[in-house]
Amino acid sequence: MIQGCGSDSVTQITSTSGSTAPPDQGSGNVVGPTPPAFIQPQVLRAVNGVLDTTLATSLATNTVGGSPVTLRSYNGQLTGPTLRLKQGERLRVLLRNDLGADVDPVPPANPDTPHQLNTTNLHTHGLHVSPQGNSDNIFVEIHPGDSFQYEYTIPTSQPPGTLWYHPHKHGSSNVQLISGMAGALIIEGGLDEVPAIKAARDLVYLITELNVDGTGQVPLWNAANTNPFALANRRLLVNGQLVPTLSAFSGEVIRLRIINGTARAAVPFSITGHTLNVISLDGIALPSMRQVSSVLLPPAGRCDVLVRCGAPGNYDVQKLLDTSVTNNDALVNIGVLNVLNTVVTMELPDKLPAPPYQNITDAELTDPVKQFTFAQANNSPPPFPNFTVNGVLFDPTRVDVTIPLNSVQEWELINTTTNGHPFHIHVNDFMVVSVNNVPLPEPEWHDTFNIPKNGRIRIRHRFEDFKGMYVFHCHILVHEDLGMMQTVNVV
Repeated sequence: MIQGCGSDSVTQITSTSGSTAPPDQGSGNVVGPTPPAFIQPQVLRAVNGVLDTTLATSLATNTVGGSPVTLRSYNGQLTGPTLRLKQGERLRVLLRNDLGADVDPVPPANPDTPHQLNTTNLHTHGLHVSPQGNSDNIFVEIHPGDSFQYEYTIPTSQPPGTLWYHPHKHGSSNVQLISGMAGALIIEGGLDEVPAIKAARDLVYLITELNVDGTGQVPLWNAANTNPFALANRRLLVNGQLVPTLSAFSGEVIRLRIINGTARAAVPFSITGHTLNVISLDGIALPSMRQVSSVLLPPAGRCDVLVRCGAPGNYDVQKLLDTSVTNNDALVNIGVLNVLNTVVTMELPDKLPAPPYQNITDAELTDPVKQFTFAQANNSPPPFPNFTVNGVLFDPTRVDVTIPLNSVQEWELINTTTNGHPFHIHVNDFMVVSVNNVPLPEPEWHDTFNIPKNGRIRIRHRFEDFKGMYVFHCHILVHEDLGMMQTVNVV
């Protein structure tokens, strides 16, 4: 609802060109006086074709809502920096682990339990790069006191769009993401060159999940405390802020790069009184703009939207009530859109460029349909429940699926539980064909898509360009850490 209005004085500006926004306001042109700053993560860009940076993981104390919190963090901040690159450029990240020693330096016999919570690594979510060596290799483990040099070359086949990065060490990924260890990874180009989109302020809207105990720390997740992350204690942050205000002019078009960087919260995103003009899902440009009142982002999902700001006043930015992943995840106000009295005239795009992928036809498929069933284990050893794919827990020493390079496959993903399971596979995007046996009106390309409760989806994907081992899993990271993951080997 509209919660308030400004003064009666309104300034009308009709030109759509003007002064450039300050760096923390994103790119794009803002007409007339600049709106108050909306906090953005630090932005790092390539120099001479290379972005070379360090991410230091440490326990850092910051303030959220007036209270101190001490969290596992990147570079001492509540969110990681935004990394901006173009196709053909190189990304070098020295990941330095400055966390304290693990209380359990020797991994347990059962890897599908929480363990080594201070051991980490890095996953570039949505990046189409090699899964081997020092590229997007999630089998690397960086122990406290150690460092690892990652290096990625952004291929020309990488669709420009909104990606992100986060830890992916099995057994600790959930706890580390709940600490806010996440950042935006943006590949520039494509939609960025559409004049109406280029004119809009380009803003990262990174939603993370904070769940701390009375001391301001993420509680221990171990055999003595098997379910420490109560929904009642969860707070959703935007760019590390609690319910931040984004100010804009009436009539101004802003571009929000919305990233669901939570460990387990589906986010039906909405701004009261406003239409969301969706131009991209999971960093993949749509063939045409879609106008909706809300968009559902599963954990790890992303969406680029254009918002034409309405009449002056304050509007709630909301995570609506969700039942897609859990049974009753309440409505939460996560921010405020403050529309100022100054009126400007800006346009939405008439059309979008051709999308980056050609849809996969029946004739292109090279193999019979594969089935994968996501379930809760019936005989989980205490004290933790376990989650399985095709009846088995994750085993980092086992290859579950071997796929020849350049195969084109259709998979049916079946969910036998009463929770949704957001499916994510590394390296290659996929095309969603149907949900619960109902074909989509138009196939959608994603890297993360929810398998409905007691439901199923069909997807198609091309296994191209890169050989090596990587994984697919449920992106509710509690489920992933407790076994709902499998290894793919492309040969």
